[in-house]
Amino acid sequence: MKTKYFLLAAVAAVSLVSCSSDDFVGSENSPDKMQNNTIAFGSGFKAITRANEHVGADAANLLNKHFTVSGFKLNSSASATVFDNYVVNWQANTAGTTESNTNDWEYVGVEVAQPSSLYKADANPKVKQTIKYWDYTYDQYDFIAYSTGEATPVVDKVTASSDANATNVVADGEVVVTAIDYANMATKAYTIGGSRIDLAKCYIADMVSVYKDGTDPKYAYQQTVPLTFRSLASKVRMAIYETVPGYSVKEVHFYLNDSKKINETGDDVRDKDDEANLFTSGAADNDYFFTHGTYTVYFPTTRKGQFDDPDYNQAHASFAADANSSLTTQRFGKLQYSGKEGQEKAGDIYLGRTLNTASYANNKDYEIMLPNPAGTVLELRIDYTLVSIDGSGEEIHIYGAKAFVPSTYTQWLPNYAYTYIFKITDNTNGWTTNIIPDGETEPVDPAGLYPITFDAVVIDAVEGKQSTITTVATPSITTYQKGHDVSKDEYEANGEPIYIQVMKDGVLMDDLNATTPKRYLWEITAGETISEATVMDALNIRTSYSGGVLTGRNGIVMKLVEGVDATVTTIPCVDGNDISINAGEAAMFQPEAGKTYAYIYVEKDNKNTTFPTGFYFETAPDDWGTATYYTDIDCTTAAPADFKAGAYYQKVTNFNIDCAVKVIKIDK
Repeated sequence: MKTKYFLLAAVAAVSLVSCSSDDFVGSENSPDKMQNNTIAFGSGFKAITRANEHVGADAANLLNKHFTVSGFKLNSSASATVFDNYVVNWQANTAGTTESNTNDWEYVGVEVAQPSSLYKADANPKVKQTIKYWDYTYDQYDFIAYSTGEATPVVDKVTASSDANATNVVADGEVVVTAIDYANMATKAYTIGGSRIDLAKCYIADMVSVYKDGTDPKYAYQQTVPLTFRSLASKVRMAIYETVPGYSVKEVHFYLNDSKKINETGDDVRDKDDEANLFTSGAADNDYFFTHGTYTVYFPTTRKGQFDDPDYNQAHASFAADANSSLTTQRFGKLQYSGKEGQEKAGDIYLGRTLNTASYANNKDYEIMLPNPAGTVLELRIDYTLVSIDGSGEEIHIYGAKAFVPSTYTQWLPNYAYTYIFKITDNTNGWTTNIIPDGETEPVDPAGLYPITFDAVVIDAVEGKQSTITTVATPSITTYQKGHDVSKDEYEANGEPIYIQVMKDGVLMDDLNATTPKRYLWEITAGETISEATVMDALNIRTSYSGGVLTGRNGIVMKLVEGVDATVTTIPCVDGNDISINAGEAAMFQPEAGKTYAYIYVEKDNKNTTFPTGFYFETAPDDWGTATYYTDIDCTTAAPADFKAGAYYQKVTNFNIDCAVKVIKIDK
């Protein structure tokens, strides 16, 4: 299965943009004005069109009032360095006081000791920076910049060491930087290394190319050079809510790994403070939460004429973790519980009951994380208690319920925020007992409430809303719609299709386009209580099936939906970026307003035949001779007493159906 990549909308981009200044009008044909043709940096006051975009003093404070820039001029025959890792400092209310300062950002006269080809870093000299002018004998200028924010840049140190007494290891509050290398910008323009906390204080900028001929209308000679920065960190948070009819959920306990039995206790199994957490269980290099490492920043798409390419001049940041910096569990803090729903005991001790009232960990705050562009499967495993809302005080304890978030939606990128929301429903893969007989690794009693599930929602926290809903059952079903508004209770009829993926035990299923169908979409046309559990009941205990319409004994009526596409190879995300997948790994359909659908993934049938048209038995089922079997789907013709191998048989109550269910509601 190939690696998949996707982008979510950027978070809290620090923009340093400006309008041109009429004070600098030197031209190629006006040598007498070249003394005013100064190169300057700064932030202007353009209209802000993106969420959480910062300019002026706001941007300066986020950058800790400084950034480092290298600038280069070039033409068809030569290139030269103009700014060699210059430091540009913010000085409030100084714009216009010097030729090189148009927007309160000044570089002239700054004394620095930074990694540069002008001097040896270990000599630690103080180099005084000088003014620079636009040179019209060159056709193009390129500018590359970064900021270490509140962290102190250092050189000749390493980010980690196995020797506890080593003196060349970066300290808290420091990051290791290398000089900007223009010659190798396509693969390694510069590096920044350190701890997760300190790297989170750093910012990188896309490259700015200014052309003399004005082919890129955003930039021109004599204008202030605008630089847009974004954070190197990713942000992640999580929440849980429940929709179990007749019950509230309390006392959610989180497992720290999947290697312990459900009846074991102690800090090695669950956090004693019941802090929310997710964990990984893979063994690949990307299957960890990283705490220390080094970013390599590079610019692979920089050629003139590629202005329409969304990757043009974009800064990429690959991350290499230190060998001893990997964790398999990430804690997110305590859940925020809410009040009672009915007659159960009062107090803020229960989970939220809708998507927009979900119980977030740590007051909705994000955990600062190091990116993981390759992604890893995230696992949630919990115990929780159901409390009847009728005042009876009845409780049901659920043990070992789990959910997997596909790596499709865990490919964390710098300056992006991710929210994972899990939903407990009346269909679960947890047990109502924690009794494990000798010789077993889990209870022998069947799992579930017949049944219970979760939903996992992945959303971008700031710009383009990126959300998925994943049933936590076995298998798990993930649904996603571009632009999903999580203030709605599930999905919208916004013109965007809904995409579906299925995972079993952390493995993405790739057979959704099999010749013998393993995926079915139903429209639910009648029924009072629609949930994963009641849909499963209708499938298992039905009174009729004819012409693609199934009627369950519980009153639910469903009809098969045509037009499901399981050959898609891309899933569209925000900002025009797509998730690449293999055909068969996702199904897609176009929802209609106000309708309720159920997606069914068949985990097992008896002859790989089209569900639910029947079951073909090679050997007699265990209850043959005691249960009544029929030879037709409507269960009107009783089967003869003699079993016939390979024949079709059906019974009114048929628990042979083993499949996963996801109810998909569409807002009006």
